[in-house]
Amino acid sequence: MDIMNVKELAKYLKCSESAIRNLVRSNSIPYFRIGVKINFNKEAINEWIKNQETNNTKQKSNQNEIISIKNVI
Repeated sequence: MDIMNVKELAKYLKCSESAIRNLVRSNSIPYFRIGVKINFNKEAINEWIKNQETNNTKQKSNQNEIISIKNVI
């Protein structure tokens, strides 16, 4: 099991550490704590990324359907 801390995950996702901490605060990303340290399982993060991609694709599809319906009306 590959475990990352906030700094390592920020580098992996190419974003800021504060962005990672905001995702943790909003419970938007899978994480676990050991004491006060925030940790991330790389496999869980990769699955979360896949889910984000799927959700974004579905949202875009739904938005396009709404736009199409509005154009018909």
